[in-house]
Amino acid sequence: MTTGTGGFGHVDPDAVDELFVGRARESDRLRYCAGKVREGDSWLAVVEGEAGIGKSALVRRFAASLDDFTILRAIGDPSEADLPYGVIEQLTRHVDRAVLEQFPLLAESPPAGTNPHVVGGQLLLLLGALQEAGNPVAVIVDDVQWADRLSVQMLGFVLRRLWADRVLTILVTRPESEASGETLDRLLRSSERTVKVDLGGLGGGEIEQLAQSLIEGRLAPGLADRLYAYTRGHPLYVRTVLAEIPADVLRDGMLERWPVPRSLQVGIRAQLDRLPQESRDLLEAMAVLDAQVPLSAAGRLADLPDPARALGPALAAGLALWWPKEPQSPVALVHALQRDTIYDSLAPERRRFLHAGAAALVGTAASWAHRVAAAATTDARLSDELDRSGMEEAASGRNAVAATRLLWASSLSADRADRERRLLTACAQSLLTMQPGWAANLRQQVEDCSPGPLRSCVLGTLDMMAGRFATAEAHLTRAWQEALSLPEPGWVAVLAGTFLTNIMLWGGRGAETVEIARRTLAIGDLDPATTDFTRAALATGRLWHEGPRAALRDLAHLPVQGTTVGNHNLDTLATRGVLRLFLGELSAARADLQIVAQRDQQGAGSKFGPLTISLLSVVHYVAGDWDESESTAERALAVASSQDHLAGEAPARFAAICVKAGRGEWDIAQRHLDDLARIAQSLDSAAEIVYSSLAAATVAQARADYQALLRSLRPLLDGTAEDGGFRLVDKPFWLWQQSLLIEALTGTGRVDAAAVALRELRAAYDGDGYLGVVIARLGGQLAEAQGRPHDALAIYEQAVAVAVAVAADTDTDTAPLYRAIVEQAYGRLLLATGSTSRREAAAWLHKAHGRFSTLRAVPFVRRCEADMSASGLTAFERDPSRLSALTERELSVAHIIASGRTNQAAAAELYVSQKTVEYHLSHIYAKLGISSRHQLAEALRSL
Repeated sequence: MTTGTGGFGHVDPDAVDELFVGRARESDRLRYCAGKVREGDSWLAVVEGEAGIGKSALVRRFAASLDDFTILRAIGDPSEADLPYGVIEQLTRHVDRAVLEQFPLLAESPPAGTNPHVVGGQLLLLLGALQEAGNPVAVIVDDVQWADRLSVQMLGFVLRRLWADRVLTILVTRPESEASGETLDRLLRSSERTVKVDLGGLGGGEIEQLAQSLIEGRLAPGLADRLYAYTRGHPLYVRTVLAEIPADVLRDGMLERWPVPRSLQVGIRAQLDRLPQESRDLLEAMAVLDAQVPLSAAGRLADLPDPARALGPALAAGLALWWPKEPQSPVALVHALQRDTIYDSLAPERRRFLHAGAAALVGTAASWAHRVAAAATTDARLSDELDRSGMEEAASGRNAVAATRLLWASSLSADRADRERRLLTACAQSLLTMQPGWAANLRQQVEDCSPGPLRSCVLGTLDMMAGRFATAEAHLTRAWQEALSLPEPGWVAVLAGTFLTNIMLWGGRGAETVEIARRTLAIGDLDPATTDFTRAALATGRLWHEGPRAALRDLAHLPVQGTTVGNHNLDTLATRGVLRLFLGELSAARADLQIVAQRDQQGAGSKFGPLTISLLSVVHYVAGDWDESESTAERALAVASSQDHLAGEAPARFAAICVKAGRGEWDIAQRHLDDLARIAQSLDSAAEIVYSSLAAATVAQARADYQALLRSLRPLLDGTAEDGGFRLVDKPFWLWQQSLLIEALTGTGRVDAAAVALRELRAAYDGDGYLGVVIARLGGQLAEAQGRPHDALAIYEQAVAVAVAVAADTDTDTAPLYRAIVEQAYGRLLLATGSTSRREAAAWLHKAHGRFSTLRAVPFVRRCEADMSASGLTAFERDPSRLSALTERELSVAHIIASGRTNQAAAAELYVSQKTVEYHLSHIYAKLGISSRHQLAEALRSL
């Protein structure tokens, strides 16, 4: 490989470096990945190594060989770590504007609050569009350890969705910090095809080859061995030694020892000392600017009449890079190690002078850091400006940027009250990103601040994010009460109330959630997004306290038609969709949740994005659209994983379990159950316990294991087995949970308790939705268990008649699983009692078998066939072979295309590229023996 300096005198850093030595194995691994991508797969290559080891040089040289690839590049910048989606602008910088404008979130900076999966979805569409010309794409991100959090989450989401694309992703990173290690691990897990290239030092032979390339004439005996012993093959260290020691000394074979620098820093300073003054001035200006900047800008800062003349020696010394073919002829220092050494060597006065000059050369956003660095002491005017700018950024939702500027304002404040207020506000803004970050490291400074509601709020939020919920609640309650006692409670009360509401909901404490949310709304002057989120929290608290019907009253401000709801009301619209699901109103629930999901894809930024998609999957499951449910659950899991929030992962795994259990895919369902149990144990929140228990109960129901079904519901029951406590205490999903409880009690012979639970369910059910069929089936099963078969027959007869009428009115087979279970029970009991002709009884069993088969609900099919076989009946043969030949991803594409979407619309909804849709569609057509969308829709209806 190269020595890690990226050129050694070559003016174009993207050109192939003639001094590149070694790294054959690493280059081969990268070439292997590129070859696989050319063949049709997507691959991820992660190049990891310490600073200066030559990672960037390796990747630059390799990228120069990708003549047939479209290359998108970006580099992480520590100065932009707070700027959301800083990587996106770099990746898309050289994309044709006409192409880019098709993807508005990429053409301009994504609005504050845009979710990573939404930006990632548009990047996937762009990658698909770039592949239409026939070339594969390479996405290269250097210094990914410095990329902002949202960009990393977005990249992880994109890597998970490259299903059938020819995309090579190369990420370059350091292994230095725990945070970067966690980032790398997440990204590695995001791709199914990954190569990790660990870059170490050069070998002895490679060092000798490098030395021979740089030094004319004979080398001193053992030079390569001595270099290796001193540098351990670190390319930048080797290059520094070779640059510092005079060539005649290195060629002197009689000299037993030659002088070596005490450290790399000493070596770089020695290089600087040998450069002309104007070159040193230029490098100092570049170190202060710390970015790729126009040569003219660096020259102006260094006050040089001819910056190009000063650049030459810096290039020859391997300290600078130059892109002469790009507009404005930008330059940059080769490596952060060199930048730090040059910067650290500046006298304080010189450093401040250069920062002051840099502030006038860069944009407004970048100038703040230079102005702060140029301040010699406290600066009231600058701190006030930073304060105002920070609060403006906070108002626009750019909380991380606001936090940084407020922290700077604090450091420049002479007055203690201002300093503490700004420090605490900076921490609060940082915590609003839901990442502790540097705020956690400032805890001691926060504790040293004067007591007050903002201090309590920050301490409480830090405790909440660290999982110390008892102390978090105490701090936040104090902050809430103190802020409310002020004449104008203001944003501190809103902030404390918002986080306190989260803690209340975490514990399922609905009544307290309602009260806190109500009082927060009463403060007034809340921005639209906060107002809507607080209203959603209030309704959710009411759900936990009084149930979904009562909670709907808190959402009366929403119009009946969800299509007319503005983007500022998406959180409450999503909440209404969830409540309607809990009430069994499937059509209305699906309409609300689909609107939120579609707006979310367009960048509206609902806070309930992952939850919305997860529960939309549950709606599809109950409504009988199981393939759609599987596809939606898969997307929900990808979204939740991209955001690194376990709380968002729980409902997604619950949604995934529903269909897997219904189809008897026990191993997959069990893996999801294990993950859910781990999440519930880790978070120990009421919502996760509900999801985990309900998921386990759904699996037990599919297995017809009533003892396991009852055990699964135990965490949701008030009481113990000994005292017969069979009352559910959690309101979300209460109707569904109660139906499972009745089934478990009936199946385990606890008929008296089942009868009590059934009366409670009937009292709570108001006659809307699919639950009427479920309640009728439970009533019939209980009547059978109580020895009243003729009463059971009457119940089943009425239930199937209602189901037929509902299907006729709505032109849909609502909740076919539950309808089929009733039909099976009715047909079986008709045969057992001889109450009608054998032919009529068999017809009901055949109907049930047909519905189960359409769903591919294998455990239910087998039980239905067992009932038929016991009565001497034979099930009608269905040929599922063609459908079963489709993979899960192909089924996702097939059903969404059959619903009428275009390829591009399908790609946007599935969060994949259009090429992926086209790829899978061609395989679907081949497997099903069809050639059109119309035939696809017909095939899916007939299978």
